[in-house]
Amino acid sequence: MLRRLWRASLCFVFHHFYNTFAFTYDAVSRIVSRGHWRVWTRAAIPYIKGERVLELPCGTGNLLLDLSAVGYAPIGVDLSPSMLEIAQGKLRRVGAMHASPLIRARAQALPFASAIFDSITMTFPPGFVREPNALAELHRILRPHGRLIWVDAGVLLPIDVWSRVLNAALNVTDDGSQAPFAEFARAALSQANFETDVQIARDRTSQVVVVIASKRSIDES
Repeated sequence: MLRRLWRASLCFVFHHFYNTFAFTYDAVSRIVSRGHWRVWTRAAIPYIKGERVLELPCGTGNLLLDLSAVGYAPIGVDLSPSMLEIAQGKLRRVGAMHASPLIRARAQALPFASAIFDSITMTFPPGFVREPNALAELHRILRPHGRLIWVDAGVLLPIDVWSRVLNAALNVTDDGSQAPFAEFARAALSQANFETDVQIARDRTSQVVVVIASKRSIDES
């Protein structure tokens, strides 16, 4: 009961964070990650395969900018019109709006034909990842043996008190450590017919989990 109430409260808070207060997202994510948030999201890039790339949810567009900078022309999807408006402004300022179209849609009902993407990046996604029908949609739109790259559970190495405090703030939104996240991701993705590999991306003061999920065909299930 308490867990359900906690998750309901978090859903309420994050709904407003992603919509009413979307303009604060970049600043807040920088603060709680001690400036590592964008480094963590970039950890998805080395694992992308192919040319047809989708980012879901694309948020305020930072990873779209980074993907464009290294030669991809990603499509961005988000449910929040406020997030999409911010992302659109960023892309327009660097002249990448045409190369990286933005679409408002739910993860559970994506407006794409089946098997059209080589890779999907998903960094620190909200609650839809706990819904089997959302993961089934991601499986549907990936090409055979396409990749879902899921970055999550970033932590600061406990080099000082401030890092410990910020880790506590990050842990409020999940199950408290990288190990439970990796176990959850493996189980959920296996149910959705993905083969998974888990990597840890590290720098001097932080680390983040990167789950690389390869689409299994129905015959391989």
